[in-house]
Amino acid sequence: MNDVTSGIPQGSVLGPLLFLIYINDLLECCGAYSEVYVFADDAKFYRHILSDDDNKTLQYALDALQKWSERWLLNLNIKKCQVVTFGRSVDKSYKYTIRDCNNQTIPLERGILDIGVCFDEKLSFKEHIHAKINKAYMMLGLIKRNFKYLTIPTFILLYNSIVRSHLDYCSSVWAPYRSVTGIVPATR
Repeated sequence: MNDVTSGIPQGSVLGPLLFLIYINDLLECCGAYSEVYVFADDAKFYRHILSDDDNKTLQYALDALQKWSERWLLNLNIKKCQVVTFGRSVDKSYKYTIRDCNNQTIPLERGILDIGVCFDEKLSFKEHIHAKINKAYMMLGLIKRNFKYLTIPTFILLYNSIVRSHLDYCSSVWAPYRSVTGIVPATR
C-alpha cells in the first residue's frame, strides 16, 4: 500500500472548504471570457454565441482554464468534458479544444445530465420526464413487492417520500408553468 502524500480524506468536514479556497481564482482567471458556473467540483462555461468572435472568446476561456489547471497542477479529464449548444437554430460547426489533450476536440453532445436534470439541445425535457416517470414506476414496484399489507396512511407516506419526490425533483426547472410549489389549496 502506498502512502498518500497530499490531499485530504473524502467526506471530511474541512475538505469542501479547502477545495473552494483552492479553486477560488478560477472565476477570476476565466470569467473575463465567459460566464463560469461552479458547483462542487464541476465548472460550466457559458457564452451566448452570436458571431465567430464569440466562439473565439469561449475558446479563450478554455485556454485560460488550461493554463490555470497547469499552474495548480490539476489534470483535466477530456472524457468528462462536453459541449452542448442550446437554441432553436443550433449551429454545430463550432469546435472547442483543450490544448493539453493533444488538441483533442471536446465532443458535442445532444444533451447533458446536470444535477439530476436531463437537458437536451432544444430544452424540451422529454428525456428527463421519461426518465423520471420510469424511476417513479420502479419505486411503485418496490412498494408493491415489499409492502403487501398497507394501510392507506402508510401508502400515502411511502408514496410521498419514495415516488413523488422523484416526480417533483426540479419541476420548477423543467415545467415552471406547471409548478405548484407554494400554492396552498383553498379550504371549504
